[in-house]
Amino acid sequence: MWSRMRVWFGWRLGSVGGPVERLSAFIDGELDDRSREDMAAEIALDPGIRGQVQRLRMTEDLAHSALQPPLTPNPDVCAEHVLALATADTGEVAATTSPSNSRVPTAVLASAGLLLTAGVAFVGLRRRGLV
Repeated sequence: MWSRMRVWFGWRLGSVGGPVERLSAFIDGELDDRSREDMAAEIALDPGIRGQVQRLRMTEDLAHSALQPPLTPNPDVCAEHVLALATADTGEVAATTSPSNSRVPTAVLASAGLLLTAGVAFVGLRRRGLV
């Protein structure tokens, strides 16, 4: 499968049998000893090629992980974990803010903003002689 992907990506980049395919073959371990040594030397000398190898490896890892089946949680382990959290005595003090008190400053600020906006609009209309 990876060979087909490599050929497709190589063709899309216009380099079938070219540098991208050789880099991909290097990453997959499909080169002979001499070609692998030559490619390793090129990678060591050229930061652009090193970056391209890194991007190809990330793409290959991403494609490989996308083809894996999704992880499904074990219901027994999840239930045990939830029960342990529910019965654990952590010693932490819960926050004691009441929901009605926490919204008062927001309502006051919103009201003040509306009054300020209405005042500015009134002054503007009055200067134009519309009020």
